[in-house]
Amino acid sequence: MKIFCKKIVGLIGLVIGVCALASNGCQNADAPTLYNPGTLPQPIVDSLSPAGGALAGIDTISVYGRNFSSDRSNDGVYFNSSLVNNASIITASQTKLTMRAPALAGDTILVRVYVIGAVDFSPTVRYKLTPAMVTFGTFVSGETAGGVAVGADTNLYVSISNANLSGTKDEGIFKISSAGARISPAYVLPTSGNISWTAIKFGPAGLVYGVKGNRAVYQLPPATSNPGSIWAVEPSGSFNDLDFDPDHNVWVGATGVVGADTTNIIRVMSDASTQNFSFSGAVKSIRFFGGYLYFSATNGSGSQVWRAPWNADTIGTPQVYFDAASVYSGTVPTLWGIAFSSDGDMFVGTDAPDYLIVVHASGLVEKPYSLYASSGVLTSPCKTLAWIGTTLYAQTAVGGILKVSTGKQGAPYYGTH
Repeated sequence: MKIFCKKIVGLIGLVIGVCALASNGCQNADAPTLYNPGTLPQPIVDSLSPAGGALAGIDTISVYGRNFSSDRSNDGVYFNSSLVNNASIITASQTKLTMRAPALAGDTILVRVYVIGAVDFSPTVRYKLTPAMVTFGTFVSGETAGGVAVGADTNLYVSISNANLSGTKDEGIFKISSAGARISPAYVLPTSGNISWTAIKFGPAGLVYGVKGNRAVYQLPPATSNPGSIWAVEPSGSFNDLDFDPDHNVWVGATGVVGADTTNIIRVMSDASTQNFSFSGAVKSIRFFGGYLYFSATNGSGSQVWRAPWNADTIGTPQVYFDAASVYSGTVPTLWGIAFSSDGDMFVGTDAPDYLIVVHASGLVEKPYSLYASSGVLTSPCKTLAWIGTTLYAQTAVGGILKVSTGKQGAPYYGTH
């Protein structure tokens, strides 16, 4: 019996010694160890903001409560098993912690706070994290989406083609419901072409204006026996994108209109007459916002977003607004579609691995949608963009549509106003 008792006592001593070593070795860990002789009070979570839930990976979350540490290196928050610790906590006080919502989605995320030096985690509270990006719409085998646009009815319209069809591949331009359902018949009838429209925009009287990579802008009426016709044309080049200004002029971004990429910005007036502006580079996307004409372009110096002030009947000298080389090293990616929120944030499609970035008016660049690229939801650059309310719809290079929650209102669109 004595031997047995001595073995028990020895075993207890060994366990205590091991636990003490583990405790000393984990003083700087992100989460408390199983053995923690802390004396601080248990943290308590009273509420989270935004109330009712947040956008995963996008929104800033505030956790309100008691007994947190004002030193953020001592705090940590678990969302299920996903840890937000001192590397990601933005601010910390004894009653409030702020952080970017983690890359996790669910209706009943379990949230717990720990403080190093407190014995217990906080009691668990439940919270909702909603995906900020999902695939949108339904396509059958062989179908791909081309340009997207918002109509005067604030619905989304999408150009669709089908590689499995014989003869004409263009299926037409369709209204898409808020649930992603295609509304038939087509709003604009199929053309005799083999590809969908590269970019489309709604103009006055319900007319759609489109380009498809040749040297013309087409005027497309609502579904009738006439699928549309050439509205404005240049002697050479390829038209990539278009947008309206407040006076209902159409601006076109192009490649190789005159010479070796020397005149690639075109204004088309309501009578279809044109005015060309010199720019040396291939213009991928073009937008009118806040009195400026913005366009993404590639040339010998890389890929940038440029802007030029609009003054009555001309534009000022274009200046670089954002240079991809300022964010990416090595092989500089191509910048594609651009769109603006009403507060001046610019959303830019890129063929870098994150695919969609945000350039703030201050010049700060963020990559909030990277997690959707790494998870396989976002798989290619966003080429054309349409903003409805706080939702950005993106047509990708592989012919899919994404529904992107931004938490921001889109900038005014001038074609239908």
